[in-house]
Parts: sequence; C-alpha cells; structure tokens
Amino acid sequence: MSIPGAWTEDRIRALREKEYLPFVRADASGIVHEINDRFKAVYGWSEVALIGQSVGLILPPSFRDSHHAGFARFQLTEVSKVLNHQLKLATFCSDGHAIESEHFIVAEKHFDGSWSLAATLRQLTESS
Repeated sequence: MSIPGAWTEDRIRALREKEYLPFVRADASGIVHEINDRFKAVYGWSEVALIGQSVGLILPPSFRDSHHAGFARFQLTEVSKVLNHQLKLATFCSDGHAIESEHFIVAEKHFDGSWSLAATLRQLTESS
C-alpha cells in the first residue's frame, strides 16, 4: 500500500527524467536495482558493475558503515532524516575518484510492504 503522497512509479519516472540528472534506485536493503544512462556517463559505472551491488559502492568509504546503519534503521522504523531534501555528499566513480554531488532521495512503499529508494544526483564539482 502506498502512503499518501508516495513516490509512485510515475513520480519516480518523472524524477528520473528531470533535467536528465543521474539517477539510482535501490531497495530498502541498499541493493541497486536501476541506474540511468546519465549516471553511467557522469560516474562511469556500468549496470554490470553496480546492479545487484550495495549502493554503498558509490559513497565515501568513511560513510559506508553509517549509511548501512541508516538503511537498517529505516527498515525497522520507516522513518528517515535524509529523504526529500538535498544532501551534499561525495559520490565515488567507478575508477575511485570522488565527485561532490547533491543527492535528492525519495522513498516509496509498495503494496507488499517493501520499499524502493531513488535518488537524483547533481554533479557539483569535476572528478578529483
């Protein structure tokens, strides 16, 4: 059952296509299920390398443990402080370089009770 104002497939599709921003979608366990072409172009990841892997791969190593803890907390409480507003974070490219990016993360609860989390990313700096 979707919560009121939930990010439906149509709303997530619109987010994915907004300004042709890089887009990534993961399940509530943090496993990547989808990236778009712009994400691949900006961050260098392929679907083969990232789909089915932890979204933590694109985050700074020093942030990964707290990120995984946040996903676990979200699964238990269905509450998050990082949803629906902009976050400045480094995003790691497939070659290990970091790009400062603005992440906008949304969540959707499906009819079966599972969650999807999706984010657009706006590149703020060139890769370092």
